[in-house]
Amino acid sequence: MTIWEYLKEPHPWFDTTNYTPVQITLFFIGALLWIVAYIAIIRTALKQKTVVIPVVAVVCNFGNEVGGAIFWVPDMGNALVLAYWGWMLLDIFIVYNTFKYGYKQFTTEFFKKNLRWLMAIGLAGSIPLSCYFMVQYDLPMGVIDAYIVNVVMSVSFLSLLFVPNFPEHSVVLAWSKFFGTGLISIMFQSKYPDNHFLSVIYFVVAIFDILFIAEMYKKRRKLKLA
Repeated sequence: MTIWEYLKEPHPWFDTTNYTPVQITLFFIGALLWIVAYIAIIRTALKQKTVVIPVVAVVCNFGNEVGGAIFWVPDMGNALVLAYWGWMLLDIFIVYNTFKYGYKQFTTEFFKKNLRWLMAIGLAGSIPLSCYFMVQYDLPMGVIDAYIVNVVMSVSFLSLLFVPNFPEHSVVLAWSKFFGTGLISIMFQSKYPDNHFLSVIYFVVAIFDILFIAEMYKKRRKLKLA
């Protein structure tokens, strides 16, 4: 259902016809934690003139945000529709700052010089890819596309830890992403217990998030000792 179709009819703030109150609570808290993560990214961009989320994750994630907010609206009620729009609107600011400062994530001259047009091509591809995937193949809430993007994000976060002279990473971002995704994973596992693809992908994302947090604290300790 598109946002235009959704707005034609009244909907409850929390729709318990498709999800239990516990599932709605888990997802809503997870969504709020992801908003905290986005705010941490934006705050770092404003203060340090850098983006602490990998460029490839920004490109993939924005396609997912546009798809979930406009073309594959969540079926959990108005509160979650607003949450999806909150994600997308915050992500617009993140994309903007990535165009400005994303080159700092790279040491290769080709990417530093050409990142803006590479990002433009990537966004031009990621938006229709996510939107069409959701509409044609995904489950309600766009969960499959979201977790495919999350794998890319969790793996690529590790690479930023090893970029020379890159600013210290946000502890708030790391933990809010980990707990936000974790709560949403528990929720969808209870909703789709027989979807083994999703079960595996929850585990993969969690492992890489834990690895990132461990390596982040290791790097912070080294910086303090230096």
